[in-house]
Amino acid sequence: MKKKITICMGSSCFTRGNKDNLKIIQDYLKDYDSAEIVLTGSLCKEQCSNGPVIYLDDTMYSCLDTAQLTDLLDSFVKEPSTMESK
Repeated sequence: MKKKITICMGSSCFTRGNKDNLKIIQDYLKDYDSAEIVLTGSLCKEQCSNGPVIYLDDTMYSCLDTAQLTDLLDSFVKEPSTMESK
């Protein structure tokens, strides 16, 4: 089953850090088979006050800085189990 990363590209999330987070995710995923992980962008998810917002499968993560994002990607990509909400 493919894993899905969805990054909110609404203006609030984009300016709060998802512009940089997108680049980090794209660079991170270069080492993985695109058949295993799907990266998509989305319009506003109505979570502006929590931005920047990223979804790993159906779990929302908010207010991520770059160090947290890398650790989260490591856990998500390398672990077969479903992650819990944070």
